[in-house]
Amino acid sequence: MQSDIGYLLKVIQENAERLANQIYRPADLTSAQVRLMKYVRSREGRMATQKEIEQYFQVSHPTVVGIVQRLEHKGFVRTEMDERDKRKKLIFLTEYEEKMYQQMKSSHVEMEHILTAGMTEEQIRRLSELLSLVLCNLKEREER
Repeated sequence: MQSDIGYLLKVIQENAERLANQIYRPADLTSAQVRLMKYVRSREGRMATQKEIEQYFQVSHPTVVGIVQRLEHKGFVRTEMDERDKRKKLIFLTEYEEKMYQQMKSSHVEMEHILTAGMTEEQIRRLSELLSLVLCNLKEREER
């Protein structure tokens, strides 16, 4: 009998999202907010445009605007209009985010330990490879 991989991925994602929100709750953050800050942090210069965030996470403009506004209200990011192109809104991490980064980093490590409990390093590496392949397959299909 063939397993329903799509169903398993959906259930895993929903449960992981729920757990992540519980883990990040003490910092008054959601998993979506943490993912956005992690993405900006990974960027050279700790800055990204809203459009880049929309494309990277494959979410709508209103979704990104809402997340950014909540993070800005909480003091984790600040926004500016691009001097060269007023259509672009730039997102920058703040000093407050820098201070909170270590707490968020340890929460991320906790989440990874929960997700990979009982797995060997080789199994974790292989799982990551397989999930990357699934994502690649989906992206290839979209581009057709």
